[in-house]
Formats: sequence, C-alpha cells, structure tokens
Amino acid sequence: MAGDINKHLDRAKRFLEKNRVADAIAAYLAVLEGAPQHQEATQALGDLYSRTDQPDLAAVYYGLLFDMLIDPRDENKAVAIYNRFLRSGRVEQPPERIARYAFLQQKQNHAEEAIEQYTKAAEMFTAVSRDEDALFCLERIAQLDPENPARQLRLAEAAERIGRRALAARAYLRAGQLATAHGEHDDALKLLYRAYVLAPQERSVALLYAEAKLRAGMATEAVTILDPFAGKESDATFVDAFGKALVRAGQLDRAREILEGLLREKNVGTTPLFELADAYAAAGRERNAVDVLLTLKRRMFADKKQNEFAMQMDLAGEKNAQSQAVLEFWAALYNELNRESKYFEIMTKLFEVYVEAGKISKAAETLEKLVDIDPYDPGNQERLEMLRDRVDDSLFKRIAVRLARSTSLSAGTPASLHHSDAGDIVSASQTDSEAGREKQTLEDLIVQTEIFLQYSLHNKALDRLQKIGVMFPGEEKRNARLSNLYQLANWWPPGAHRQQPAAGPTGSTGGIAPAPAIVMAPVPHTELQGASGAGKSGVYTPETLRDLSKISEVNQKIFRQQTPRAMLNTAVNEVGTYLHATRSLAVVGAAGRPPELTAEFCATEVKPAAIAQVVHLLALMEKAEPDELGGLMVESSDGAILAELGLESALGVIITDKETQVPAGMFIVGHARRHKWRPNEAYFLQAIGDQMLMSVSHTRLRSLVRRMGVSDERTGLLSRSSYQSCLLTEADRARTQGTPLALAILQIDRGSDILRQQGESPMERYVEQLARSLQAMLRQNDVAVKYTSWSLAFILPDTTLEGAQHLADKLLRAATDLRPPWNATQITLSAGIVEAAAKAEYDSEDIVTDLINRAEFSVEEARKRGGGTVIALESPVV
Repeated sequence: MAGDINKHLDRAKRFLEKNRVADAIAAYLAVLEGAPQHQEATQALGDLYSRTDQPDLAAVYYGLLFDMLIDPRDENKAVAIYNRFLRSGRVEQPPERIARYAFLQQKQNHAEEAIEQYTKAAEMFTAVSRDEDALFCLERIAQLDPENPARQLRLAEAAERIGRRALAARAYLRAGQLATAHGEHDDALKLLYRAYVLAPQERSVALLYAEAKLRAGMATEAVTILDPFAGKESDATFVDAFGKALVRAGQLDRAREILEGLLREKNVGTTPLFELADAYAAAGRERNAVDVLLTLKRRMFADKKQNEFAMQMDLAGEKNAQSQAVLEFWAALYNELNRESKYFEIMTKLFEVYVEAGKISKAAETLEKLVDIDPYDPGNQERLEMLRDRVDDSLFKRIAVRLARSTSLSAGTPASLHHSDAGDIVSASQTDSEAGREKQTLEDLIVQTEIFLQYSLHNKALDRLQKIGVMFPGEEKRNARLSNLYQLANWWPPGAHRQQPAAGPTGSTGGIAPAPAIVMAPVPHTELQGASGAGKSGVYTPETLRDLSKISEVNQKIFRQQTPRAMLNTAVNEVGTYLHATRSLAVVGAAGRPPELTAEFCATEVKPAAIAQVVHLLALMEKAEPDELGGLMVESSDGAILAELGLESALGVIITDKETQVPAGMFIVGHARRHKWRPNEAYFLQAIGDQMLMSVSHTRLRSLVRRMGVSDERTGLLSRSSYQSCLLTEADRARTQGTPLALAILQIDRGSDILRQQGESPMERYVEQLARSLQAMLRQNDVAVKYTSWSLAFILPDTTLEGAQHLADKLLRAATDLRPPWNATQITLSAGIVEAAAKAEYDSEDIVTDLINRAEFSVEEARKRGGGTVIALESPVV
C-alpha cells in the first residue's frame, strides 16, 4: 500500500515538471484514496486547484489540511492557512472548524477575533440544535469578555435552556454584578432573582440577591433570604450584610447582638453599627442608641481611630439633631477631645433642643457652659433672652452678670457687678440715646482692641487705640479698662499722663505685657475712618462685626490643628469659603525663594495651581503697590498668570514674622470675575494670615524642643531637665506677644508614701498609664513634663487661669477611671494651677521663677488640705 502511494506521488511530481496539472491532480487524488490523512497530497491539491482558478475545490482541501494540523507545533501554520484561504467566507466552513480556529486565536491572545469566530460558531450550532456545542462557544466568549453583561446573560439563558443550572446561576450572578456596577439596579435585581431561583442554596447568590433587595428598600425580604444561612455563617461580609438587613427591617435588638459580636471577634462592622444607632434614635430608643455609640467609641479609641470616630459621630449627630441623648453624647465626645470650636457648635444645638423640649434648667446649664467657652459669641445674649421669665430670677441674673463681665455690654461698667444690676446692664446696650450710642462706639473699639491684642495683632490694636484717643480724649482718666489697655499696649495718647503698669490686664486678653515700648504719632481722624469698616460715626457695620467674629472662629480652628500643613489647609478653606473666592492660597517662606509650605482652596471644577504658577503669582503680587492697609491688589491686565489661573482680580497680604519682623509668607484670594475689594477683606486676610503664621512657627518650634529634649523612656514625656528651658521659651514668647501662659501640676496624693510602700516599678507603670491617658486630651502646643516620680507638669501656652482650671478638671476626671496595678482603694489626685504674672519690670527669668514658686506653693497647699482638690492661685497684684 505504501509503495502505491509513493508511486502516485512520484507520478504527480513528474506531471508537474511537464506542466500536466490535470494529470498531477489525478495522481494526488489517487494518493488520498489510499491515505485520506496524507498532508502533502492534501496541501498539493489545494495549491493546484487554487492555481487553476478553482477556489471552491481549493477551499475543500485547505479545510481538510487545517483539520489535520492538530500538533501544537503546527498551530501557527493552521492559523495561517485559515486566514489565507478559508476566512474569506467564499465557502462556508463547518462550525467545528470555526470553533477550532477561534480556540487557536484565543491561545494567541487575539481576544476580539476569537470572540467573533466563537459567536459565529455558536449561531451555527444553535441553528442545527447542537445546544451543548453552542454553550461551549458561549462560555468561551464569556471568559474572554467577562465585563460584558449581555454576553453573561446570553450564556445564562443558554445554560438554563439545557438544564445546566449551576452554570446558569453563575452567569446570571455575574450579569447582576455588572448591572449593579453600572448603576442599573432594577435590572440587577431581576438578574439576581433568576440566579437565586436556580441556586437558592448558594451563599454567594443569596448574599448578592439580599444586598440588591436592601438597595431596593426591601429589607424584610432580604432578612428572609439570608436567615437560612445565619446560623452557620461567620464570614464578616455576610454578617455585615445580615446585620444591615436586620437594622433596616426594624429587628434592632437582634441586629445589635450580631453586629456587636462581629465587632468583638473580628473588629469590623463599624458602619452598620452607626446605622443601628441611628435606627435606635429614630425609633425613640435613645438610650440604646447611646449604648451602641459608646461601644463603638471604646473600640475605635482603643484602635487609635479617634478622628474617624469623630467624623462618623458628626454624621450621626446631624441625622439625629433632635435627639437629646445623642447630642449630649456628641458634645461629651468633643469636650473629651478638647476641640472647643466643635464642642461649642454642638452645645448651641443642644440648648435649642432643651428649650423646645421645655427642659429649661438644662438649657440654662448649657448656656453657662457656652459662656465659659466663648463669652464673645453674639448668640449668647439671644439665648439668654429665651430664658427670661422661664428660669429662677437669681439664675437668670447670674448668667446675665457673667455675660456682662465677658462682653462688657455697657462701656465703663466695672468688672465686679451685683446681681441686682444685671437687668439694667442687659437693657442698657439697647438704648437709642446719643450718649448710649457714644458709649457703644467706645465699647466696640475697646472690645476689638482686646481681640487684636489677644491674637497678637499689635499694629491693628494701636490703630484702634489711636482712634479712641482722637474720638474720646481724656477717657482713660474715667475708664480703668481703657487705661489698662493703654498700659498693655505700652502706648498713650499725646499729652496723656502715663501711669505705672498694672499687675495684669483686664478684659479678655489675660496676657503678659510686651516689654518694648511702642510709640507712634497720632493718625489723623480721616485716615482712621474705614480702617476696619467703621463709618463716620465710629459705629462698626454689621459686615465688620461679622468679619471680626469670623476671624475669632477661624483662628480657633487653626489653633486646634496638629501640623503646619493642616493649619494652612484650614486657613485657605475657611477663607475661600467665607469670601466666596475662586481660589485662596497661603504660602509660607522667605520672599524671593521657593515656598516652604503651600496650601490652596479651589472652587468647584477649578484645577489646583502648579507650583510654577504659584511662584509666578507671588512674583506678580510682590510688584503691586500696597494700599493703606497693606493690601496688594492686581487685575488680569497686570499679568498673564491671573488668566492662566482663571482669575480676573486678586488680593494679597504679606505675612510678617513677629519675632524677626521680616516677610515670611503671603495670603492671596482671587475671583474669576472682576471684584471691588473692601478694606475689610484686606484686614480679614491679614488677621487670619498673622495667626496662621504664628501657629505654624509655634508648632515647628515646639516640635524642635520635643526632638531636642530628653524624653522619659516609659511615659514618652519630656524629662525634668527640659522643664525650665521649655518654661523660659514659652514665657519669652508670651511676654513678647502679650498672650497668657499657665502652668498646671498634677500629683498623686500621698505619692511619696505609695512609692515607699509599693516600690518604684508599680508606681512607674501607673504613671506611664496615667501619662498615656492624659496626653490624648492636650493640644498640639501644650507641653507635658514628668515632674517627679508621682507628678506631671503641663505647660499651657495661650491659656488663662480659668482655661487651665477647666483643663485640669477634665484631666482629673479622666484620671479617676484608671486603676493602679496594686490592690488599693481609689487613688486621688490633686492639681495646682497658676498663671504667669504680667509685670512690666519682669524679664523672662523672673516670670519663670515666680511661676515655678507659686506652682510649688499651690501643690503644697493641696497636700495640706488632704488631697483630691484643685488649687488655682491668682496672679499677685502689684
């Protein structure tokens, strides 16, 4: 047989040599009759028929050759033959051959060609009712294009038709997932339902179907779907979804049991627990809501996630703004975190809820706390009026007196008032008489001067004092408060009698008088008008007062930030939002050099500026001529950089380092449309920029002190060797800038006796635990020092005696929750608190010496009284 084949092959070759093509074809056909799988003869026939222009016959033999090339080494040759001779479609190929060609394309990573050929083959298989073969092609297509929901749906329907339930369920499930990802939730619900019908016992199918039900608001049905799996499933994803379903279905107690168990065992599931708390509050079960929030707080605080918990709590508080229990918990959280700005905001909401609920006594208590936090808030007076005739008269008068002392509603009112005068004080500020208006004008100027001094805005304070000197000559002889302000600023009107400096300032500043004298020539009355928005009569416009109030609010937020970058971000965001600017930019760095720190606020759909654009903008602003308030104004016609940034007008101010008196940064705001800048806006930028730079400088310096100071190994606090150097640094700054400085020492009562009885190691462990607990309540700029083996010292910049006492109370409350490592009854702690004395003749060393001595005296006095007390020593009067 083999011999005959070889003879036919030889004959065919000789015929070809003689160009007898027909005889050669006959010889090759004879070979195929004896050996149908003979590749050489098959290929030769395809070539000869193609040569004689018989493409249909050529395609037949090329197709047979394609089927013969099954060896992996021949796959490339097979693809080449199909592409050249068979793919044209002149002769229809069988679906098996098309499917094999698609498979070879798939192996060569030609996905699109493979999908096209598989689709063609599937259609041909379906046409002849070869459903299994068609399903094979559809499954391959779904694998090649897994993100196409239409292909997944076609596979699912084909599998369902022939009873392949598992495959159909998987395909429906994938199609449902893709529909969900594309936001087509109604279609997703239908597809997942079809998957669930085919495979209700599959956990993944049931879970996704239940989640779709939840999105559609069908929580009860979702619970029914998941309930059969609840007893045997402990996977966090399943338990989380089941808990959400229970919450939304109103089965709150069962949801709480499941979700709290998940939190305990796997430390996940905080989001549904917050949702559970909201559901409890909405159902009127406020106590349960607070219990859930308390559980979350303990876990997240243990994981050092205080900020994340605070953010979630903000959302919960906003959702349940009428829930007294939730608001009380929310307020207590921010009080514990020592974030007074947010604490104040929540307390105002709580006050309103108490009033609406008729709980007037609690409302009065809340108002007293609000006055403690921010006595200058203009809303305090309105809140007090809401309590008129609804609380005990003595309580009303007490709050009114405190407001009068803090805000000095009537000019020249003594700091010490009797309760019987409270009603007169409240009403006196509302008089329309000429004398009343003059007093109110003077009062406005005095209050704003105190604010400027409090935030180290000395130039602005001097502007106000000069205006007072022009408008109210000789007033300092009758007004002790104004006289003290002149002393504090170390400036007196020309011709006025200079008095000896008082022991300390009155009003709100509470600072240490600056040492250097600042003497300025009087400014004409016309120049003073409008410097900060005052009219001809000297009475400040509502815009000016609103700006001043905003300055206080923003500065508090900046002060609470932990890092320089956070301070800049807070400043630009607050300023940009308040001024409705297109861009707001803060830069810290010496003039003429690349910025050290930058932060930018951008309005919606505005892209942040590149660093090169920032440098060009700074160069343009530096060329501008400042106005009388130091504002640098530029328009788009002044430079192309404004147009690049999408700005038509921009206003900037130079920020000066208070200690070196050299430019150290710039604050810029810009509008996309032409804007007429008001004097208030330049002043507003300058005030915020000065506070921002001061806070950044303080934070950097304190970080350096911490790095250079030797820390106690166990507590992480600065060691006693750093105590005096830190105090000297802070005293020097307080003395120069006119800001308060306080010192608090917390000591374990009978600490030396306990140390002897229990030994050094247990005492160290307890102090280490105490230090870690208390440090979380301090601000970034507070400095904690390990004072002795049983006491801690806290240096508190920018803090008055009252503020330090408030902090000490909170520290002592937190310390009572700690238990010593030895078996003992409750340990008590005492605190001694002092504020630096404001004496002009004192240098920094004298201030620190006096501060240390009085602090030691206060803790000794606490020891003599048996412990468990707070001793706050007032500054000595000279």
